[in-house]
Amino acid sequence: MKIFDLQQAREILPLIKAIVSEVVDKRSELYLLEERLEEEQDPLEKLYIESQIRELDQDIRRGLQKIEALGGVIKGLDPILVDFLSFHENRYIWLCWKEDEEDINYWHELNEGFAGRKPVEILELKNPENP
Repeated sequence: MKIFDLQQAREILPLIKAIVSEVVDKRSELYLLEERLEEEQDPLEKLYIESQIRELDQDIRRGLQKIEALGGVIKGLDPILVDFLSFHENRYIWLCWKEDEEDINYWHELNEGFAGRKPVEILELKNPENP
C-alpha cells in the first residue's frame, strides 16, 4: 500500500476528484433506476432496467478500482470517503477526504473512523519541517 505525505495526497486529489465525479453521477443514475425497477410492472422492461443497473454497478466498481490503483482507500460509498495512508510522528495515520470537500483537510488515527477526524493543521504544526 502506498504511503502519502500530505503534499503527495493533495497532488493526486484532482485525479481522485475526477473519478469520484463520474462515480457520483453513475451512483445517482443507479438510484433512479432502482426506484424505477421497484415501480415497473412490465417483465421485459424490468429485465432491461436490471441490465442497466448491472452495467452502472460495474462502471462504479471500475471507478473505485481506479481510485485504489492510485493509492486511495475507499472508506465509504455514499458519500464517497477516500483515505490515504500516511506516516506521522512514528505512527501510521489516515489522511481523509470526502466527496464534497475541496481539499484534504482532515486526518484520523488508523483505529478511528470518520467521526475521529481532526484538522490537518494539527499535523502541520507538529511537523518539524514546518517551523
